[in-house]
Amino acid sequence: MTTPEEQFDRLVLAAEPRPFWLDQPGAPPAREPLRGEAAADLVVIGGGFTGLWTALLAKESDPERSVVLAEGHRVGWAASGRNGGFCDASLTHGAANGRQRFPAEFATLQRLGAENLDAIQITLDRYGIDCKFERTGSIAVATEEYQIDGLRTTAEYGGATFLDAGAVRAEVNSPTYLAGAWDKQGVAMVQPALLA
Repeated sequence: MTTPEEQFDRLVLAAEPRPFWLDQPGAPPAREPLRGEAAADLVVIGGGFTGLWTALLAKESDPERSVVLAEGHRVGWAASGRNGGFCDASLTHGAANGRQRFPAEFATLQRLGAENLDAIQITLDRYGIDCKFERTGSIAVATEEYQIDGLRTTAEYGGATFLDAGAVRAEVNSPTYLAGAWDKQGVAMVQPALLA
């Protein structure tokens, strides 16, 4: 009989270092690599979301421009393929952080983040990119009494809905959650491999 530690070690050794999203049934297959020489008006280095979006915007701004995207491994393989599938409008890693670090610019940053998420959704619709984009929102939760007032403030100034203990537990049934602030529009879920 093996111990839990031995079972864990066996599982870790058997794990393969590849993104979860590329290891799912229905994940898009890798495309053939570019061989030989290629000429282009613009070469974008890196096939993560930043590189892919740069190439897309370059073609949109000038459809006659030839664009080549160069990726050393596989498109969507690195950090872009290893995320949790969250597409968040926040440019400041949360409203509380944004208000604390960028008080004068916070409203502008919130507006730009929301416009950015809207633009992503519009672009996906325009090109028929079925990456399972779904505006699920997100719930920030309080697990300590002192956090509740902060969530009320987040809800009041951040466009979220305040949830008392009963309401947050109706959404996420955890006895540790004392309150929540539900931003229903500022976060979407995507399937990163399909997006890439």
